Amino acid sequence: MKLDQLRAFIAVVETGSFRSAADAIHKTQPGISAAVKTLEAQYGILLFDRDSYRPTLTAEGHAFFQQSKKLISQAQQLENLGHDLAKGIEAPLHLCLSQMAVDNNCMMRIKAFQKQYPDTSLDITTDHLYGVQEALTKNQCEIAIGPRYGLDDRHAFIELNKISMVTVVSPELLDTLNLSGSKVKQQSLYGIPQILVTNTTANSAENGHRYILPTGKRWYVNDFQTKKTMLMHGLGWARMPKHIIHSELESGQLIPIDVENFTSQSQLPIFMIRLRHQTQSYQANLFWEMMKALSNKSDDKMNE
Repeated sequence: MKLDQLRAFIAVVETGSFRSAADAIHKTQPGISAAVKTLEAQYGILLFDRDSYRPTLTAEGHAFFQQSKKLISQAQQLENLGHDLAKGIEAPLHLCLSQMAVDNNCMMRIKAFQKQYPDTSLDITTDHLYGVQEALTKNQCEIAIGPRYGLDDRHAFIELNKISMVTVVSPELLDTLNLSGSKVKQQSLYGIPQILVTNTTANSAENGHRYILPTGKRWYVNDFQTKKTMLMHGLGWARMPKHIIHSELESGQLIPIDVENFTSQSQLPIFMIRLRHQTQSYQANLFWEMMKALSNKSDDKMNE
């Protein structure tokens, strides 16, 4: 399999014919046909159903097309990186941040790094729960920042700070709950959706969540902003990072609740994480050491 063959195959799919593909990538039509036939022969599959007027992807062809697009995109990124390195342009530092860890503390650390190393580019993605560590194992980032989900001997990690987690509902929903003194009975919440941010990794028990009721409705969303909006509209209850809902707590749009036999409030440690066996780039080492130094300074202040 060669990249030129994949480009020919992709061109046929995207232009709708072998002739149009030849024009699009400046190849001859016989060359395009030969490239596709070579791929089919190599894997013993048919990529196109040629019985119709225009070439139509088979089921195998559709799956092959999706992965071909990804591979060509990665090859283009690698080529661009090679040209940048030849010009003396540094590759960006890839970070993956837990959505719940993106608070003032995290941003001030990144700002301090950017100020000290202004020529270093950052490529930042966000994920949730075990997805943050999975980004490391899939080499999608060099350093991750998030809670201690899925960490083991493969990981090196340093605690950066702690975030406050609080369980909240809207005032509208609070009026419907049966309070037992200052506490909410679990049974009162069974008919109300517990809103959770989806874990992106597969095969994690209970979608990777630790703080859930054993019984009751559960709704899943992709991010904390959507989760907050749903909470404010009275569509459910949830544990939330306090820094994300600070203004809503102050304004009374969301109300903290204490649920019986449930961890309604807690302090969640946030860690900087890397893989022990992974070779770190120069930029990643700079970031790691600076974040470590900032954490040590914070510890010194606490011990004064």
